[in-house]
Amino acid sequence: MARADFGFVVHPLTHAQRRILGLRLADGDLIRDRVRDPRPRDIAHLSLAIPGRAAPLRGVLVGVPQTTEELLADQAAGVEAVTAAVARCGEVHGARFVGLGAVAAVIGGQGKAVARALPELAITTGNAVTALAAADTAVQLQEGRPDRSAPLGLLGPPGPVANALLDLLTGRGLSLQVVSPKPPGPLARRAAEINASGYGRVEFVASADDVLRGGHPLIAASSTGGRLHRSRLPPGVIVDVAAPQDVVLDGAARSDLLLLDGEYVRLPVPLGGSPWQRLYRWITHQGRSVFGCFAEPMILALADRPDLATVGRTVPGETLQGVGQLMDRWGFTVRGLYAQGRPFIPSRSQLGASAAGDRRLPST
Repeated sequence: MARADFGFVVHPLTHAQRRILGLRLADGDLIRDRVRDPRPRDIAHLSLAIPGRAAPLRGVLVGVPQTTEELLADQAAGVEAVTAAVARCGEVHGARFVGLGAVAAVIGGQGKAVARALPELAITTGNAVTALAAADTAVQLQEGRPDRSAPLGLLGPPGPVANALLDLLTGRGLSLQVVSPKPPGPLARRAAEINASGYGRVEFVASADDVLRGGHPLIAASSTGGRLHRSRLPPGVIVDVAAPQDVVLDGAARSDLLLLDGEYVRLPVPLGGSPWQRLYRWITHQGRSVFGCFAEPMILALADRPDLATVGRTVPGETLQGVGQLMDRWGFTVRGLYAQGRPFIPSRSQLGASAAGDRRLPST
């Protein structure tokens, strides 16, 4: 077995995904949607043949069987399971860089507990690449709007990705309507600093409905997801950043709501690996383009930059700058808009005050 350069820890987002994981692992309990063996297990081996690099970048995908709800409900057990999975990446496969996927990056103080337990490894939440990819997506969305000076909505501060987006987007001169009916002190002070700078502008609104009813797209970037329900939303455009998704797909698909993905990064070359990597790609719709959190440990391993691995509620500005430079160096890009992992080109009318078509595919 080849030594891995990076690892990535995942968990099923839905009970259906857990049953598919059970098929992969030939685990009858998981197929029946039961967890009797909580130990982490290998899902797939990965490879990335980067031009100009002597050997392929190799990785391993390690899974824990708990769903999003289970990890959040019993965070002590969740941290224990994620720590064991990260340790497996390092001890069994030799990976020095390990990324945390979805809620694995949220529990335990946004990865701090896992990092304290395994200080010899560079553990990262993926929040830097997620925020950079979401910012590029938002800018491309804004460029297609009839009024490019109109504000964008932002849901999620004071979460780490949303806080980074606040600085990245206003730093590009965009105005934001931040959903926060009672802004905490640090967030209010940061907004005042941005407004005083004269570059970009921040105003607070009470709800996501206020953004959408004003005809503005909403960037939804909370840490835990499930903040919005499709059936209750006004018409409009929502960019849903990261998994688990903020928009719960309840009720029927709608003709007046456009739902876009917010963190897809195009790899410099297609991702290869074991046959089970193709199953993971099919389940998650991650082919040539992958989630930002998935790309981050690859990028850090390519550059051998453990100093840029981040856990916790803050993504420092120098980390965003450094990781962005590495993305440019190695050819990790954000090109166009996506709907559930597939390229999507909206019409200008869809990006105006009223959307025309719910383009998100059914969740798995």
